[in-house]
Amino acid sequence: MRHIIPYWQRYQRLIATAFIFLFIESFGDLLQPMIVSRIIDQGVMEGALPIVLRIGGLMLLVTVLGAGCAVTRCVISSRVSQQFGADLRLDLFAKINNFSFAALGRRNTASLITRMTNDTSQLVSFTHSMMRVFVRSPILLFGAIGMTFILNPRLGLILLVVVPLIALLMYISMKVGFPLFSKMQEALDRNNAVLREYLSGVRVVKAYNTFDHEIGRFDVSNTDLANTAIKATRVVGVFFPIISFAVNMALVATLWLARGWIAGGQMQVGQVVAFLNYMMQITMSLRMIFNVYQMFIRAKASANRVSDILTEEDVAEATDSELTCYMEDASIEFDRVSFTYPGGGSEPVLKDISFVLPGGETLGIIGSTGAGKTSLMQLIPAFYAPQIGEIKIGGIPINPDFRASIAYVAQQNTLFYGTIADNIRMGKLDATQEEIEAAARAAQAHDFITASPEGYETIIGQKGVNLSGGQKQRIGIARALVRKAQILILDDCVSAVDVETEAAIMSAVHSLNPVPTIVMITQRISSVMNLRNILVMDAGRVAGFGNHDFLMETCNVYKEIYHSQLIPS
Repeated sequence: MRHIIPYWQRYQRLIATAFIFLFIESFGDLLQPMIVSRIIDQGVMEGALPIVLRIGGLMLLVTVLGAGCAVTRCVISSRVSQQFGADLRLDLFAKINNFSFAALGRRNTASLITRMTNDTSQLVSFTHSMMRVFVRSPILLFGAIGMTFILNPRLGLILLVVVPLIALLMYISMKVGFPLFSKMQEALDRNNAVLREYLSGVRVVKAYNTFDHEIGRFDVSNTDLANTAIKATRVVGVFFPIISFAVNMALVATLWLARGWIAGGQMQVGQVVAFLNYMMQITMSLRMIFNVYQMFIRAKASANRVSDILTEEDVAEATDSELTCYMEDASIEFDRVSFTYPGGGSEPVLKDISFVLPGGETLGIIGSTGAGKTSLMQLIPAFYAPQIGEIKIGGIPINPDFRASIAYVAQQNTLFYGTIADNIRMGKLDATQEEIEAAARAAQAHDFITASPEGYETIIGQKGVNLSGGQKQRIGIARALVRKAQILILDDCVSAVDVETEAAIMSAVHSLNPVPTIVMITQRISSVMNLRNILVMDAGRVAGFGNHDFLMETCNVYKEIYHSQLIPS
């Protein structure tokens, strides 16, 4: 909870104000039974109507004052709790945004979503309840006991026997229920993970007709969640009737004893009525304390999960989002670089990689699947850091700030829900419509975009569901080109377009002024044959580096790719 307390401290004045109104409201509730006692004993029993009206007016005034305080306190608590939740969600999102790729890889996406939504909601509910019943319950509990002693010490002694018994029963209930409410959050995580995987891969499920299998998977996690919740609520279901029975027996015993005390003149009827009301307040307070503790248990479990995100130390280095530096030399140098993914075992995926790409030139990377091409690409924008060796851009060791001068088009292109223009504008948030259209033309996307009635305002479905693979790739390329970056990284991002379209895209890219330094992965040897810089990867190592003629003479891996693609069998 210690990482959540600073968020509450931001609103400590409002919380303190809410507590003041809460105290006045609770004090009014404690006065009500005492006033009722006076009305009965001094007014009703004596037949004195003026006393009944006078004390009844006082009771109405106390009620109105308490209601006003309750409304004010509710408004304050609602405002504080919702703003607290907004602050916490924003900080969580910002923290996750700064996670390194390694940290993101270690965490389940569904769990991160649950922590930002369900766990945060638990803390918001607890914050609201904290200003509603967290303080009110102890005030009513101890206040009712104190008022009962003032009312009649004999009745107060009865409470000293009954209240500890009820408190003991509730403590046992809490002790048993605590682990179960923690397990509920874990079960919810697993259930959300299954649901998210299904929604992300629904096309695969339909293509392979594995719907029944997915129903079975969800049924297992859903049943586990339900069973865990049932076990937790069963604790409440078992103990509350026992507690109610103990309270009712105490009331029966009190009425039996009061019969003799009233007959002997040691107690008045109004005092008994007031005691019954105080007994109800005490019982209600204990129930509220139980509910608050239950909420606290769930909130504590949620706070631990949220704190786990807030205290994550594996974050990317802070970048200057307004960095607009221009590098005179956009050359790229790998100096004996070896790299292993975090948690990926001891075998490096890249081994002793060395090459130099002059600024403004194009490097084509080719190799078999699993050769390490994409891994190499992800080191250039500093998504990961190599364990051995050094990478330099313009002679300067790389760091995340260089991303301001790098445009990256991933192998699996991601589009977001929104317009086509908005998706392209992600490359440059202040891009004009003319810049967006120029980038789309260079990416060979302008024609199919304008063919739609809405043009650049066409809404893209989630993950580009209403676009073909080639269209998605071209929008992704347009997003990179509108950035006008000095380094352009293309990770096999034209695999879904035909050879003619690919050639037109690359021709447009090389026509940019100034021409960026381009690093491109491709599976087509025809795409790299005319380049001066070709890097051949094999099993995480450099198998060859040079132009086509040089590699045909010196690199067997390159020759095998060439013959397999261009020489008919």
